[in-house]
Amino acid sequence: MNMLLVPILLLSIGVAWSQPRQRSLQPAMFPASNVVGIFHAFPSQSLDSSQCIIGYRVVIGDLLFRQRGGAVGEFVAYYTATIELRDTLGVVRYARVFRDSVIRRTLPDRFSPDATANLDTVTLANGTYTVSVDIMQEQRQRMLWQSSVALGSTPALLASASLAFASTLEHDARICLEPWGGVIPFGTRWVWALCAVPRSWSGRDELTVQARLVHQYYPFYRGEDTVVVTPPATDDRSIFVRPVGVIEPDVQQRRACLALLPSSQLRLVEALLDLRRAIPGDYVLDVIRPTTRDTLHLSFRIQWFAPPVQLFQSRYALAVMQYVLPDDEYRTLADTPDSDRVAAIIRWWQSQDPTPATRYNEAMVEYFRRALQARSSYATATESDGALTERGKIFILFGAPSRVETDLEPGRPGVEIWYYTNAVRKRFTFEVGQQGRYRLRKIESL
Repeated sequence: MNMLLVPILLLSIGVAWSQPRQRSLQPAMFPASNVVGIFHAFPSQSLDSSQCIIGYRVVIGDLLFRQRGGAVGEFVAYYTATIELRDTLGVVRYARVFRDSVIRRTLPDRFSPDATANLDTVTLANGTYTVSVDIMQEQRQRMLWQSSVALGSTPALLASASLAFASTLEHDARICLEPWGGVIPFGTRWVWALCAVPRSWSGRDELTVQARLVHQYYPFYRGEDTVVVTPPATDDRSIFVRPVGVIEPDVQQRRACLALLPSSQLRLVEALLDLRRAIPGDYVLDVIRPTTRDTLHLSFRIQWFAPPVQLFQSRYALAVMQYVLPDDEYRTLADTPDSDRVAAIIRWWQSQDPTPATRYNEAMVEYFRRALQARSSYATATESDGALTERGKIFILFGAPSRVETDLEPGRPGVEIWYYTNAVRKRFTFEVGQQGRYRLRKIESL
């Protein structure tokens, strides 16, 4: 990831060493908790019940990490996740408690998109349920998710409850589902959408699948970009539950897999979704039977789990972009009305995008991720916003140094030296003043 911005930074190196432009700005708002409940259901041998996959997915940046006792350089987050399903009378029909932990060698970034998940399987009587996920840490930090689901044998209920996503298809054995529930992480390029329909509904027709954007989450994405569905591939085989063992857990990957057997009752609909031009928002997948025009409407969404939060305050976004913007472009963006500045910033990053065919701009996201981390990591008593300091500037431009040496002996100015032994191949020397300000004094090639 540290190499991601090198092409952009080399173009801007001529303006990178100027002093930070002074701005008195408030930081961007933090996004809400990123917990997703997972629920998929497929018919069982009994017509009045369904076999269900139940679980949760949580972005680890929302978890509270502490240094692991007795383990140098390791951080751990302990948490408890409780999943409940209640029927329309409020009676608990399923409950499961997961006591889990996440261990990392470095402290995870607050807005890292990395996630952890857990799954379980259960057979439930058809009906309507409320599914809730409650994640708690240290008896205080709670993250909640809740939704309603309906199980039944009608085409609409069956298709909606079974909608799932897979990165690859292995028809010879099984299909392993991504632990996403009905939420596709923004930045995914391609994915298979899967759902089961009764053969009595679909007949022998080759079904048509279309996706449409219903509501977009961020106003700075404009145009007609949406999900593109390739011609759907339909498989004569189907998900046919062997006596309740068809859903096979993949414990190592924390996902569930579906065994496939021929069936005269069900049909598995497969559609390859091209998400390279997709934007975050609510979507509907329409499964259409061409001969009758019967249509099933299946809801899903694309969610940006780690957006560059500075974008939600355009003046702050512009302030931290000063290190890569030429003066004339900086002045142009500064003079742009607030209502249009975010879209203008996005357009500038699109011109620098290393993968312009996708909507996920890796350079932009990485740049703002570094800015957010620098804001707290390099703040001092006299410089409250670390992203607007000279150490913050170097971190934003080049990422974390390979090695840091610090000399803070009393009686003389302190020195902090950053070494980059990667493609940057530079050494930056900072002098620490009496007021605790770090000033860049020397840049040397390695």
